Amino acid sequence: MNPFNVLEISADASPEDIKAAYHRLAKRWHPDRFMGEEKAEAEARFRELAEAFSILKDPARRLLLQHQLPKAPSSGAPEQELAQERTPEDWAAMAKTAFEDGKVDQARALIHYAIRLDGAKPQYHALLASILEREGGDLRAVVKALETAVRLAPRDVESHIRLAQHFQTLGLAARAQGHLQLAREISPNHAKLRALDRRAKGASASPGSGQKHGAPQEPQGAIDQLKSLWGRLTGKG
Repeated sequence: MNPFNVLEISADASPEDIKAAYHRLAKRWHPDRFMGEEKAEAEARFRELAEAFSILKDPARRLLLQHQLPKAPSSGAPEQELAQERTPEDWAAMAKTAFEDGKVDQARALIHYAIRLDGAKPQYHALLASILEREGGDLRAVVKALETAVRLAPRDVESHIRLAQHFQTLGLAARAQGHLQLAREISPNHAKLRALDRRAKGASASPGSGQKHGAPQEPQGAIDQLKSLWGRLTGKG
């Protein structure tokens, strides 16, 4: 079954076009409008419409069909068979490529589908966090994705450092400090942690801006250093 043909729309139809086509055809073929043999035909058609809409309202499945159905043989492989040709790793790789190409919406849909198929891969959740960070949406959703990543991979230093920065942004300094300390215990020589230490040494060696002569300089906190470093690394500082 080609769900685009079932809904009488083109393969590049937008989500809004898909929804409108489904409602139009479902109204036309609703079984309550028919009697006798025509009613049985309408019921079959109505079920087919519902199945097609169920497939196409899923962003990841729709993307798969948009890329593969035009290239499928004339006999037409069912959408389920096409989907089974890809592994969760394939979906995650497609998400990573889309993310690197700046196609954030597509990347989010693809990594969500990879996670749906295999939610035990910490790197999938870390990638989801990166996608959500770029979108600039709900920071708590970013934190949730990173917390899942470190739950599945407790020694994931990068995710601990990212969590520290985000918890600081959310005003949860104790939790931020906890993740930063975990990162130091796991990998004290990690490049980002060394960069924090260098910045801390530089701050303690340089006179503070506007500081009175002879007054002791207040050292920059580790979380403040992390926040400053994060801004520099992500280009937001």
